[in-house]
Amino acid sequence: MHAIDALPVHMILAALLWLLAAVALWQGIRGLARGLCEVNHPASALRVVRGIRGVIVAVSVAALGGGMLFASTGLVVFGVIFLGEELYETWVILLALRAGQRGVWA
Repeated sequence: MHAIDALPVHMILAALLWLLAAVALWQGIRGLARGLCEVNHPASALRVVRGIRGVIVAVSVAALGGGMLFASTGLVVFGVIFLGEELYETWVILLALRAGQRGVWA
């Protein structure tokens, strides 16, 4: 049996990032499905956007893990740029939805 300290650091980082991506994907799909199943609930739009955000985080973190494992600068750059841009977009959408729920624009 091999010790974990015998593995290169980039392989351990990639495995941890892929594990994090799997958890984010699971949470994102769960939130997305919950928001789509309960359409008449007042918070369903927020749940859908948070679910989509979870899936986006999963894709980005998986790309970062792949970039770490295969030493691919392109995958790392894609993961970072995609994550930042999509998190900004979903943050703006969530801000608008929350303001609409509070009646700020009503």
